[in-house]
Amino acid sequence: MSDNSPCFPLPSRTFHQPTFHHPNGNLRPIKTASFDGGHHAQVVQRSMRERISITDVPKVTGKRKPGYDSDDSMSDNKSPPSSPKFMHSHDMEREYATAKRTKMSNEREFPLSKLLATLDKPQLLSLINNLIDSHPHLQSEVASHIPRPTIHSVTNVLNSMEKKYQDSFPYSKWGQVKDDYSFNRVKPAIMELKGAILDYAAHFTSTEEFPTTTFSFLHLATSITQRLPDWENHLHNEIKRDLYTKLAEYWTKAIVDAASKVSEGKIYGQTVVSEWARNLAQHNRESNGMFQHSINEFIDKLGWIAGIQVGSNPSSLTSNHSYSFSGSNGGGHHHHSVLPV
Repeated sequence: MSDNSPCFPLPSRTFHQPTFHHPNGNLRPIKTASFDGGHHAQVVQRSMRERISITDVPKVTGKRKPGYDSDDSMSDNKSPPSSPKFMHSHDMEREYATAKRTKMSNEREFPLSKLLATLDKPQLLSLINNLIDSHPHLQSEVASHIPRPTIHSVTNVLNSMEKKYQDSFPYSKWGQVKDDYSFNRVKPAIMELKGAILDYAAHFTSTEEFPTTTFSFLHLATSITQRLPDWENHLHNEIKRDLYTKLAEYWTKAIVDAASKVSEGKIYGQTVVSEWARNLAQHNRESNGMFQHSINEFIDKLGWIAGIQVGSNPSSLTSNHSYSFSGSNGGGHHHHSVLPV
């Protein structure tokens, strides 16, 4: 068979050769080698390598050919591929990685203020508290950026907490039931309110606060305490009694601090001091004498400003068209009017 025949015979199968059109119109076969010589397999493999090397997919596997170190440098005098298309693939990969990092960076730089604006107050409080718990050293820095609480802001907080425990009572057509079941339902909210009152009391009775602010808060806190429920089981009323006791200590502290400021030259008007005395007398009466020691301190240290005789030893409070301190001195009873109502 001549070389111009359309095909060569194969030992086991026939391999059909492709043809192409010559410019002069003649068809001429393409010569190929037989499979048994292995030459065709090498041609196919070389063709596949060239096809892979020129692909534009910017994906590079983590595997490296032997002979290259971590810097893609040459070793053992072996040269890396220097095809322009191979280098183009690496350039595209680097550009792709850079673009991806830039996109992620832009996502991380989304304005924090916009994210915080989507949170409600409970979520913000939870976020800040969790952040401080995880990083305790931030507590002082966060506190330095928070405005000091005012009587107005604290009133809103405590009134909200008071409403919370009132709403936690089980529903009944007879109103609030003061049994053990109701106590267990309401107790968590009451304990939360109690903790808040004592925390704010410690703040407002500090020496940094002016006495008018201190006594205003104590009047607010004691009024809320007075509205706490009285339970059928007297053991459950220990929460209220304990809160009264601690508030009485803060009243006494506030009286002592106010008196020390007087000795330093601070002057309080008679009307203002008389209002403090009136509020204290009211709370003592409603609590059945829980603030008696505070009243003794008030008469001894501030009573002279309100016209109350210094040195009297009151044993009870009465109300007869006025809030009055009454006490005995040398066997006689003396009533010292604080402020008519």
